[in-house]
Amino acid sequence: MSAPRIYLSRPLRTGDVVTVTAHQARYLETVLRMREGDALSVFNGTAWEYDAVLRRTEEGVALAIGDSRPVPADGIEITLCQAIPKADKMEAIIRHATELGAGRIVPFFAERSVPRWSAAQSERKRERWQKIALEASRQCGRTDIPEIAEVAAFGQVVRAVRPEHLNLICWEEESAMGIREVLRDPRHGGITSFLVIIGPEGGFDGDEVAQALSAGCLSVSLGKRVLRVDTAAAAVLSILQYERGAIGAAGKGGPHGR
Repeated sequence: MSAPRIYLSRPLRTGDVVTVTAHQARYLETVLRMREGDALSVFNGTAWEYDAVLRRTEEGVALAIGDSRPVPADGIEITLCQAIPKADKMEAIIRHATELGAGRIVPFFAERSVPRWSAAQSERKRERWQKIALEASRQCGRTDIPEIAEVAAFGQVVRAVRPEHLNLICWEEESAMGIREVLRDPRHGGITSFLVIIGPEGGFDGDEVAQALSAGCLSVSLGKRVLRVDTAAAAVLSILQYERGAIGAAGKGGPHGR
């Protein structure tokens, strides 16, 4: 069984003794039933992971920070631009995207998006999604945490397209070009930075696709099946990771299906 992991939002060095928050103390002692001297792992959003040992001090539960080790990056950079779906589907998308290596997630309102929020509501949602990304990073063994960007409009997403990236818009009406063919095209073989745009339940408006194509995106199909919006995001990220070697290669991992 792998050691428990927690996140500390501060610089860390071997030899530090760091007092944890009350919430973390309850989690370690009550949920995990850890006691003085038990071992765990700590990360702080950098590319390093640290061994730690639980200690009891006058200030409360603390962690004695031990050896550090670098955790190699995937070698692939993914920005997921996701049209905000109905209900709480975005929360599942954030969790899956974190597990599948997205480095940045940009929520946006498309023409056919059903939810519409005020700026204040959007910021509260973003803060919650960032916490979900942090927790998903802790659970899946990542040492970095995806950035959840401010909620954007579709025009802002299109302006984020960069020529050095492979910019893809997933469109259910695309019939000429599949994502596998694009990724295996020799012209794109050396590209490891991706921007992927996925629409809402009702799909993209034709004008939105035209805007994306004009900005330098390639329109791609995910296959003959119609996927739910949350399934589509996980499918695209899995395909990108597999085609670039970050999924499917040998490596130590934790339980699958947690």
